[in-house]
Order: sequence, then structure tokens, then C-alpha cells
Amino acid sequence: MQITRRQFLNGLVAAPLVAVSATAAYARLIEPHNYLVSRTDVFIRDLPGRFEGFRITQITDVHHSKILGLSEVRQVVSLAQQTAPDLFVLTGDYTTSYRRYIEPCAEALAQLKAPEGVWAVLGNHDHYTDPELTTRALERNHIVVLNNANTTIQRASDAIQLSGIDDWSWAASRWSRAFNGLKANLPTILLSHQPSVLDLSETQNVSLILSGHTHGGQINLPWLGAPAASLPRISNMPRGYSDEGIRSSTFRVALA
Repeated sequence: MQITRRQFLNGLVAAPLVAVSATAAYARLIEPHNYLVSRTDVFIRDLPGRFEGFRITQITDVHHSKILGLSEVRQVVSLAQQTAPDLFVLTGDYTTSYRRYIEPCAEALAQLKAPEGVWAVLGNHDHYTDPELTTRALERNHIVVLNNANTTIQRASDAIQLSGIDDWSWAASRWSRAFNGLKANLPTILLSHQPSVLDLSETQNVSLILSGHTHGGQINLPWLGAPAASLPRISNMPRGYSDEGIRSSTFRVALA
């Protein structure tokens, strides 16, 4: 059978459309429900001895919405709670665009329990939806929002510092407030929804940055991985700084 020029050209057009449709379907219907709990050892210079083995579990970019329902949020919370961390951190984008999803998401996240508490920052979608309502909902559910603020986690005479910066892409970051009173001789962990703050001079002395926003590459195709990982800006960013959904980290003293 001979293929006409028109049929050949129509085939060339159809092939990319099928590929795009399949990728979109995977990203919408499969990837959001394909949960991964990754564990990473993070070595921090001059980590106080009582924080050896300290565990942090990070949850990011929940995006509770019509697509990702409340049952899915609860499943993420259940998986995260099983990691039994010393401290939980939440790095933004709890919903996508509708205010009605804020309160239910915060109530689901309230089930997270850790000895050193649950700490959060806002993301770009939280600003797009309603940052004030998001902050109030989280704090009503015993989740502390470090909105350009910091705190000290104390174990006897040892301490580490936890700072949170508001979303950089919305020009909401106030570095002087976020770092106010921090001691230079103590390790500082920074929560920032945007991993791009890694490039800023303000973060030069930060020991560890925990971020979200990139969704682990956004699309992570079977056998192929994340296409976005091949982009220079993302491929040069250590995975320890960026997100993959749920991360459990163990601190260990770095050998200098």
C-alpha cells in the first residue's frame, strides 16, 4: 500500500500530539498518585552531638484540589508519619487555586506528629490562592508557619536553628527578618519553597536548604526519569536541596 504525501504529513503531525497527550495523561492521572518516600543522609559541618541521627521528614507541594482529593492527602500524611521523624517540615503549595481546599488540607496535615513539632512555609500557589487564610488554617491546626521567621531547636545545651523564608517568586522574602538573631556558630536549616534561593548571596552561610516547587522534575516518566532533570539549572542542583514529595533526612556529623 502506498502512503500519500498528505497521509505522511498528517502522520507527522499526529505523532507529537499522541506523545503530548500520553505525557499529559500520565502527569495528570498517574504521577500524582505514585508516592515515593526517599531517605537521604545529610552531613552537616559542626553539627552538635545531641543532633547526631536527628530525623527530618519533608512534605511538599501537596496541591489538594479536585484532582488530588482529601483521601490522597491523608495517604501522604500516613506515609510520612510512618517515617517517625524528630521534626516535620512542610515547604508550600498546599492547594492549587481554590480557597475551599485550604481548611480541609490543613486539617489533614494536622495529623502529623513529631517531638520537635511541624513547621511550614508558604509557596507560590498559596500566595495565588490566599496566603493569610492558608497561614491561619495551618496555625489553627498546630502547624507553625515560619513566615520570614526563625526558631531554635534545643537539646540540652546543644541547638540547631530553623529558618523559613516566604515565597521568593512573589517578592515576599524578607531575609533580615528570617535571619534575625541567628547565631553564626550554630547550623541553620532554611525552609524555602523556591529552590532558586540556593543561588542567592543571603543563603551563603546556611547549612541545609529544604525546598519544593520542582515536583521532583514535575513529570517523572517510567524508565526515562524526569525530562526536566536534563535542563542545566535543574541538573546542577543537588537533589538534597530539591523535592521529591516526601523526604526523610538523617543528620550526621560531617568529617571535615
